[in-house]
Amino acid sequence: MPLVNVLHRLGSLAAALIPPTPGVYSPDTARVDEADAFERAVLGRWMSENGESVIELRPDGRYNRMSQAGSAWRHGRYEVEAFGLAFEEDSGHVALGALRGGVLSIDGMPFRRARSACFQ
Repeated sequence: MPLVNVLHRLGSLAAALIPPTPGVYSPDTARVDEADAFERAVLGRWMSENGESVIELRPDGRYNRMSQAGSAWRHGRYEVEAFGLAFEEDSGHVALGALRGGVLSIDGMPFRRARSACFQ
């Protein structure tokens, strides 16, 4: 039997005995996946625990916010930074936020997922 055939059969035997290596999953890939999941988790409508303020985080990086005492929605943009949020209102006001245990905290004010559409 020619040497090439012997080597080919040995290679086939080795491939059958050794399981294939799983896909490479680097720490960088894990961080990107976690950041994407975090970004998706913050989307939607949130209401302050006292029910006086609502904020809507949109997938396009914009937000709308209204307090019950206010007469109009305030608008701005937000960015997910690592595992926190940075808000910049169109008027220039800046705030920082975080999501922990299902509670969105913006400059210390806690928000929970809104169950109703909105207050009127």
